[in-house]
Amino acid sequence: MPGPNSSKALLFNGKTLELLEFFEVFEDLASTYGLTSTDKCKSLVRYVDRQTKCFWITLTGFESREYGTFKRSILGQYPGASKGQHYTIHELKRIIVNQADSDINTEKELMHYYSQFQAIAVWLVSNNKISGRD
Repeated sequence: MPGPNSSKALLFNGKTLELLEFFEVFEDLASTYGLTSTDKCKSLVRYVDRQTKCFWITLTGFESREYGTFKRSILGQYPGASKGQHYTIHELKRIIVNQADSDINTEKELMHYYSQFQAIAVWLVSNNKISGRD
């Protein structure tokens, strides 16, 4: 595993909506390096800030080194984390309105708008918040 201070190290930034992605990347790395459940528990807390580490090591599963239990305990402390990223129709409208107030002059500006719009629109359609025709 990359050292916590390495430029290749992952780091949980404390944002609830990004916790599942943090676990996904961590678990991919752990699998690549062949970490055991014990190793995963010990390694996971190396990729968070000190305050978060002090909190996480008090949760069920850390001391017993049961990674599945530890992960569930962590996710249970962050309401909404188990749902991952989510968006609202209001966020989609905000992106559209903000863009309507300014011209798109370059391909880079177009790609920036499109990537924001696409991520939200696809999520809203996939989660039946809007229809494909909206």
